[in-house]
Amino acid sequence: MFTLARRSPVQWMEQMERRMDDMFGRFFEQDGSSEAAWRPACEVYARDGKVAIRCDVPGVDPGDIHVAVRGRTLTISGERKATEEIPGDDYWCREIAYGRFERAVTLPEEIDAKAVRATYRNGALNIEAPLAKELTAQTVPISVEQPALAA
Repeated sequence: MFTLARRSPVQWMEQMERRMDDMFGRFFEQDGSSEAAWRPACEVYARDGKVAIRCDVPGVDPGDIHVAVRGRTLTISGERKATEEIPGDDYWCREIAYGRFERAVTLPEEIDAKAVRATYRNGALNIEAPLAKELTAQTVPISVEQPALAA
């Protein structure tokens, strides 16, 4: 079964840019690592009068994750550290990305930074912030205008 999601052209372009960065970042790394392309996958949606952001950050220590709010921008940054150093020649397969990451999410309006709540569970970072009541559910009446008749 297919689920349709609303997407703006800007969201589509950002997704395309992320995929291109991931692809070419891995392609051009000399040792085959994907360090330059490390960027966690995120979802942003509205639920129960709040904006919810979920980012998959498996293997990242919660103490290495930082969430900051400035105006309408919520920034998530951190670092996934390798647990041990393995020389590049010893790898048969290398698909896990390590290093620093940063994601910036533009929110529909400025939010109160003190009202933002973030939790980490099973490799997922969940962030919630209340939305203004005007943004939750609002209908807009449509007025129909008749074209003027030419005389």
